Amino acid sequence: MKQAIVFYSNTGNTRQVAKQFNGFDLLEVKAVSDDPNIQFPTLTSTPSLEGYNYVILATPVHGFQISKIMKAYLDQVPSFEGILIDLYITHLFPFAWMGGNVSLRQMKQIIEGKNGRVRWMTSVNWKSRKREKTILDMIAKYHA
Repeated sequence: MKQAIVFYSNTGNTRQVAKQFNGFDLLEVKAVSDDPNIQFPTLTSTPSLEGYNYVILATPVHGFQISKIMKAYLDQVPSFEGILIDLYITHLFPFAWMGGNVSLRQMKQIIEGKNGRVRWMTSVNWKSRKREKTILDMIAKYHA
């Protein structure tokens, strides 16, 4: 099975989690600017999903929703059909309902609108004392 983590990381937290997965190609989404106030970012790196059977999509939360850079990437992917998808987001908010859950639902909605199927979703609170356990549990679950 060919597998990848497609991620956008502004501060490095989302990238740090991606690097903890073994056996995945790490494919980074990049834009001209990381400014979260840019409504329609210009992407400079848009990884192709061609040939991948399993993809983890990951992004930080910006402004209580999916980062605009990851949204721009998801919008340009023509189809997620035939790819098993898992998701994770990273955030600094004390509770997942403060943007984490919304971001995961937004990503899932875009993917399902393009014939994809999302299996698992995880919210990683960067300030939580349980962060490392959450990450390790997610990695074990996603590798199963």
